[in-house]
Amino acid sequence: MMQVVTPTRTVYAYAGGLADIERKVPFTADTVTGIGSLSKQFLAVAVMQQVAAGRLRLTDRLGAYVPEYSAGSQVTLADLLTMSSGIPDYPTLLQKQHPTDAALETNPQSVRRLGAALSLPELLSLLGDQPLQFVPGSHSSYSNTNYVLLGIILARVLNKPLGQILEDNLWTPLDLSATQLGTRHAQALRYLPWHDELVFVGRGQHTVADSGIVTSATDYANWLQAILTSSDRLLPAPAWDQIFTIHHDFYGMGWFQHGPWYWHSSLILGYQADVFLSFDRQLAVFWFTNVRFLTASAKDWNRQQREWLDGLTR
Repeated sequence: MMQVVTPTRTVYAYAGGLADIERKVPFTADTVTGIGSLSKQFLAVAVMQQVAAGRLRLTDRLGAYVPEYSAGSQVTLADLLTMSSGIPDYPTLLQKQHPTDAALETNPQSVRRLGAALSLPELLSLLGDQPLQFVPGSHSSYSNTNYVLLGIILARVLNKPLGQILEDNLWTPLDLSATQLGTRHAQALRYLPWHDELVFVGRGQHTVADSGIVTSATDYANWLQAILTSSDRLLPAPAWDQIFTIHHDFYGMGWFQHGPWYWHSSLILGYQADVFLSFDRQLAVFWFTNVRFLTASAKDWNRQQREWLDGLTR
């Protein structure tokens, strides 16, 4: 699934392939699918809404909201949002325990456990006594853990489930009726390549803030249009500026930058997505798929994607 959108319309749309191979269900613009780390841009807006409302401050310490985490007093909310906390990446730690490729070689269905929900006690146990990777705020390094913790903070501050917060504050105002938190709500099923076949690995049970959102291309196009217009239905203009301010030449709040293009990619055990957005060109491009690329194919895809993006910035 691929679309190109302007602030007012979709100028190109392509749909192909299957959301469910066994039942031969087509993948359409209205198919609900996992978007992995593109979830972070939703969460960044939700956090900045609370900053704008005065319930949170970017200088607040993580430890004030998640005292269970031993290093929380060293990390600010701004550090979490901009990948500047130094907190280790939890999928990397999980991968060391359960390598996906090794699991596929012995039992392709065993990777399902990597798609399980992750509670705060489980996250803290996984982090264990891992030290911060650098002094918070000194530079940036990508860590999904940052956004999991931001989701926990939102739920605690507003005393609501995170999914309800996102629905009330983001999805309902924009009429994003297909968008939810939790990959169990996806209509597109996930597949991983294994030897000469595609293996069905379910929808997973991701409910954490860094990667748990599902949506349709129709909904996501509307979301991008709200961003392209810096919609005041969501945030005041200064907050939008903060979201797209890049820190340490690496990350804003839910977005990377390459020339005039802001972008993000995602991979969550079969669900893959990429988005590119330019305020200068008033244009956004995105694509979703429910099959993980083979390693060689992925490298070729990433190379072509980078060449395409480089061409746009010339």
